[in-house]
Amino acid sequence: MKKIHIYILFGFLIVFFIPACDSFLDEKPFSDITDENMGIEGGKDDTLKYTTAQQAEQLVSAMYNTFGNEYWQLDTYILNDAQSDNAYSGEDNPNRYQIDEFRVENTNQNATRDWKYLYEHIAQTNAILTWVPQIDDPALTDARKNEILGEASYIRALNYFNLVRIYKNVPLITKDIPEVSNENLEEVYPLLYPPQVTPEELYEQIITDLEFALGKVADYSTFKFKITKAVVNLLLAEVYATKDGYDGADWSKVKQYAEAVVNDNRYGLMENYNDLFAIDAEPEENTLPAMDLKYEHNRESLFEVDYNPAPLLGNWGASMFYGIDWKKFNTPSQDLYRAFNTAGDQVRLRTSIKFSDITGKWTDKFWPSNNFPYCYKMRAQQSANIIVYRLPEAILLLADAENETGNISGAQLQLNKIRNRAGLPNTTANTREAMRLAIENEHRLEFAFEGKRWFDLLRRGRALQVMKSCSDHQREYAVRLNENYLVWPIPQGEIDLNANLEQNLGY
Repeated sequence: MKKIHIYILFGFLIVFFIPACDSFLDEKPFSDITDENMGIEGGKDDTLKYTTAQQAEQLVSAMYNTFGNEYWQLDTYILNDAQSDNAYSGEDNPNRYQIDEFRVENTNQNATRDWKYLYEHIAQTNAILTWVPQIDDPALTDARKNEILGEASYIRALNYFNLVRIYKNVPLITKDIPEVSNENLEEVYPLLYPPQVTPEELYEQIITDLEFALGKVADYSTFKFKITKAVVNLLLAEVYATKDGYDGADWSKVKQYAEAVVNDNRYGLMENYNDLFAIDAEPEENTLPAMDLKYEHNRESLFEVDYNPAPLLGNWGASMFYGIDWKKFNTPSQDLYRAFNTAGDQVRLRTSIKFSDITGKWTDKFWPSNNFPYCYKMRAQQSANIIVYRLPEAILLLADAENETGNISGAQLQLNKIRNRAGLPNTTANTREAMRLAIENEHRLEFAFEGKRWFDLLRRGRALQVMKSCSDHQREYAVRLNENYLVWPIPQGEIDLNANLEQNLGY
């Protein structure tokens, strides 16, 4: 059996992830993998690789376990919070400095590994969508088969949505990669080294996948580490609010899909904002205990990663943002701290930022050592779940849609749900422009350190303006920011492998 170095993975792979280090990706080619070394049986002419219900479920488990990788536990927060006005790089690392300071190089560690992580996830979904329909094991019922296909379609769409927002022009691969032989090389070569497609083509596939998923996934589950209709509807609303720019968005579609989530009375806001992140016991100062969220799988959660103690799917991401053993990622910005105080928002401030005395541990140019801030939404590790999507995203998307279609009072109604839960009075915004800014600011305070801010600024077409007017040192970095640098470069290693790839403008 031949082995070939490619930048996307085929088949499936269960990986136990460890915290990031600069040499991690260089130890072994990421795509050095074959069916043989994964124990997958099948003829060299690519006869059916998977034949049993058990194998189908193994593929699904691998796909879900990938939510434990560095993209989901670490890099999405660096991308969205440290690259925005919410935080800055924190720990002393040139790769993170590049992101924070809008000078990402085509060899940047995060940009390189995130491309690979997202395409690995896509390859897992492609394997499911290619092979599961062909399994005729009676133990795999039609209902379960359809559910699996819907979940894979959603996760493929989610990863392409992230890719198009991070890199803009990327290859679109929707087939499992066959085993390479002399006989099929001409057929397989374009799959191994595909060209980029336009964002419009990517969004067309994303919507096709999501619409398919909506008709297949489970209607509801109390176990939130499962794709259901609510999270599919939410992503459809966000995609329609993003793909054609803010002013060109199809707000009727955004309203349709957001309303489907908001009007589902099986979901609702938790009464106390802090309960979303509370753990079973208060930790000792500067420590991260190993325990569950106090209210995991709560009614506000649409999708959350269900972590278990290592060496299973463990939550190590919490230790990347809190603790005194080394200076952590994503130091909260002065700008965000002022935004909380300006809004009178002490509820979400206390939930989002924890101040500690780190005298003698390290120093920071922008915060005193005796009152140093940490991101505080991840308070436990190993088995503490991370909520990836929750109800307020749908509520605020609905507020956007109401506002953009002329229903100011409807937008106020939705916005006030979020404000009132945080102990704030009703909004005073009463014009379209004022409401736009009010919703944007509410989104920032509601989702600080949940990996949402940069993508929200991009969606609104506001990243340049916001970063250039930031009230602290990040404004100095934004001097070099232009339209080209709103996306990252295509990793040079991928261009070296695939001559069909072209670098993004400005890099």
